[in-house]
Amino acid sequence: MRNPGRGLLAVILSLGMSLAGLTLAGSVADDVTINDPYIRAVPPVVKTSAAFLQIQNGGDRERFIVDAATPAAGAVELHMHVHDGDVMRMRRIPHIHLPPGKTFNLEPGGLHVMLFDLQRVLRSGDQLPL
Repeated sequence: MRNPGRGLLAVILSLGMSLAGLTLAGSVADDVTINDPYIRAVPPVVKTSAAFLQIQNGGDRERFIVDAATPAAGAVELHMHVHDGDVMRMRRIPHIHLPPGKTFNLEPGGLHVMLFDLQRVLRSGDQLPL
């Protein structure tokens, strides 16, 4: 979890690896590592947020993230930002490509996971499965 004073939430990733002392369920290659996951906290009236993290493919095969889900949101999509003239816009993408030996940052202004139709208020310090 990043600085909780900045209104960020911890994320529990269901990717079949240990993160921050938690044993997580799911299926992913042993050579993929997730670091520093968080979801941006939003005011109670806002029904969307975004998840950010670092993904490292330490193996020798390419990998792809093709989907994401959480019970905290009605819909979850993989997104990226693109320049449309002088405006930055978010666009849904079909997957996130992870070439071998590379680390990717899902971060504000770049690749990220969008959470739509939030099912409850997200508070700083909450932990959510993603």
